[in-house]
Amino acid sequence: GWLWRDKILVGDLAVIVGDEGAGKTKVLADWIARVTTGRPFPGRDEVGDALPPSDVLVFNSVDDFGREVLAQVAANDGNPDRVLQASTQLLDWGHSHSGFPEGNGVPVGDGDERELGKVPAEAGGLAEIDGPETRVRLHTRDGLAKLRQFLLRRPSIRLVVIDQLKQHVRTDSERVFEDIVSELQAIARATEVPFIVTLRPDAFRHAPGLGQYFKSPSLTSLARGIWRVVTPDDPQHGHRVLQCLKLNHGYHDSGREPWRLWHHPGQPMRWELGNNEEIPLTKLQLKQTVLFQAKTFISLYLQMFGGLAEYQTLRVWARREGISASKLFEATMHYNLGYTFEPCADNELGLKKIIGSWDLIRKRQATPSEARPPVPGPPEPKRRKTSKVVSAGMLIADPLRTDSVSTPADSRPVPPADSPGASPPAVEVVDKTIPAKVDAVESLRSKVARNQSRLQEFPLEGFRFIKPNIMTTQLILDMEAELGSAEAMFATMRAGLESLDAYSADELDLFMEEYHRLYDMTRQLHAPSAASAAA
Repeated sequence: GWLWRDKILVGDLAVIVGDEGAGKTKVLADWIARVTTGRPFPGRDEVGDALPPSDVLVFNSVDDFGREVLAQVAANDGNPDRVLQASTQLLDWGHSHSGFPEGNGVPVGDGDERELGKVPAEAGGLAEIDGPETRVRLHTRDGLAKLRQFLLRRPSIRLVVIDQLKQHVRTDSERVFEDIVSELQAIARATEVPFIVTLRPDAFRHAPGLGQYFKSPSLTSLARGIWRVVTPDDPQHGHRVLQCLKLNHGYHDSGREPWRLWHHPGQPMRWELGNNEEIPLTKLQLKQTVLFQAKTFISLYLQMFGGLAEYQTLRVWARREGISASKLFEATMHYNLGYTFEPCADNELGLKKIIGSWDLIRKRQATPSEARPPVPGPPEPKRRKTSKVVSAGMLIADPLRTDSVSTPADSRPVPPADSPGASPPAVEVVDKTIPAKVDAVESLRSKVARNQSRLQEFPLEGFRFIKPNIMTTQLILDMEAELGSAEAMFATMRAGLESLDAYSADELDLFMEEYHRLYDMTRQLHAPSAASAAA
């Protein structure tokens, strides 16, 4: 049967990893509560998905078992009376006895006093001791044999939890550790009892990814399921997140979704199925995702165009999809795609690279060069040509100011009047003729260009967001004054924009709509000052 449908099978060895204080014991307390009361695991509501109410054997030598572990089991609506704390004395007593001691452990002494995990002096002839030895040495053959016999004599135990495996397996030998893990898995299969072990990162093992949690790769290979408890970056994703790192059951990625855990003091843990947004990708996972995306693009491209592709054309189209040339090349090498080089007169090197499946590449190499058909594919996209024409519509984005400084038409030096050969001073004649409608925009544009250098001194603190529109408003006022009416001014501006042949009708309509809006805004700004001047 299943302990957790499609995730943990009876007789499996599963691992929960996480940093210190991540919440591994809290997750175990929820699982223990479900086993002791016969409730299904998260995501399963059918009655057949749960085991009958069963007993649980817990190896825990770090926490206060009664006040922490059993209290958490009770808070998750479990039955603490069906939870048994493992100890060296308990395994010694259970090796030659059947049944269970009273309560959660073995009673000690006379009268009503009971202490968890202690063995009575009359039970098995053992002398009374001060306390149980809860740090059971599982790295000995004798200890593993007693554990196997203890489980075989008590079929009601349907779950074994080893909290902090390194507290019970103390060895520096890699080979010994592998043998112990293999023996634990063998005991789980022989007794059809799932073993759940927890691990913390090894402070003396500087390894990336999952390597920091495992002293030996044998635990990674023998474990049928590996989960990690982490604290999410976003509190909306839960107090904790249970991430599935490995799952040998199911197919593809089914059942590997993360779970959001909500745990409030004195309340059962609430489980919510996640959507893979809880845990950010590591650098290695991100690289693998990018390479897989590049491979998917290459596969679809080859499928659309006959199985072969020119690498240069493929690279251009991949760039438009956000795939860099380096990642595209790395994907072709990582997934071992076929390639060949052929002469080509279209580039300076004189060679072009063809990629595709190895069967098609070998078939193309066997064909004489003059008989090889061209490689099908889409043409390379044309690059957009940027126009260098400065139009009136671009004035909206130019940082120009409203000042205007008149400069003489002729800037050549004039000799002094009393010098020989000097001509009498000429009388300046001001031309007050109204310029032509089409030339109005050009004349105002030249005036703006002369004043561009002085704009940098204009104080615009707090008004930088209107900086592009300052000169445009002055242009509208000057042009209206020169042409006599707003209608003539807007007609002249549209005629000037149309003469540039740089904008479509829709763009012209947008420009004119912007100019109308600026004209209305300018009139509203100048209305108070005009009223005060009249007064």
